[in-house]
Amino acid sequence: MKELLSYVEGARAAAVRRAQAAGRYERLSGARMVLAVRGTGSVILEGAHGGVERRRWNDIGPRTRLRLLRRTPLGLEPVALWLNEDGLPRDGRGWEHTFDVANERIAMLGLAGFTCTAHMLRHSCALRWYAIGRLVHACRLGHLTVVQRQDFREQFGDTWHLVQRMLGHLRVETTKAVYLEPFRTLDVEMLLAHADGFAIEMFMAEVFTGHSRVRTDPLAGVR
Repeated sequence: MKELLSYVEGARAAAVRRAQAAGRYERLSGARMVLAVRGTGSVILEGAHGGVERRRWNDIGPRTRLRLLRRTPLGLEPVALWLNEDGLPRDGRGWEHTFDVANERIAMLGLAGFTCTAHMLRHSCALRWYAIGRLVHACRLGHLTVVQRQDFREQFGDTWHLVQRMLGHLRVETTKAVYLEPFRTLDVEMLLAHADGFAIEMFMAEVFTGHSRVRTDPLAGVR
C-alpha cells in the first residue's frame, strides 16, 4: 500500500498535471463524468444525454471505465488508477506492449535469450513463493506431529493456497496444474534438504534446469 500511495502521489500525479496542462481530458472521446461513488456497489454518472444515471460498478465494462473522469479542485482527472505517461488511463493489455518494446530494445543490443513477458513474471512469482512458502512452513511447523500439521493446513490452508491467493485464482487446481506444475513431481524432502543456508535462486536454478516448462539462465535466474 505504501508503494501504491507513492505512485499515486508521485508518478501518477505528475502525469495528471501534464495531461491537465495539455487539455487532454477535455478532448477525451466518450468521456463520462463521475458525480458520486456509492462504495464498491454503484456509481452516479452524468447522463449521456443530460441528467444523472446510477449504475452498478459490475455493469460498467472495461472500455467505459477507461473514459470515466472526476472533477477535482485542480481540474479533471481519470478515475482509473493506472495511467500512461501522457496521463490517459492504461489499457488492461498495455503491459504486453511495454514488454514488446523492451524486448525489441534488448534484441537491438544483440542479447539472445533475454525476452520476457508479463505472464512469465507471473509464473516466476508462483515458483519462487511456493519454494519460500514450503521452507517457511517447514521451519514453523516442523516440531508438530503429522496430525497437528494436518489440522493446521485444514484451518489456514497450505502453500498451494498461499500462491493461489497471491495469483487470484478461483480454484487451487489451476495453481497446481499450470503455475506450479514443476513442483508436483518434485520431492518435498529434496526441497527441505536445501533449506539450510542455501540461496533460493541457486536452488531453483539447479532443480529446474532442463524442465520443459521452466527457462533458466545464469543472469536472469528461473522464469
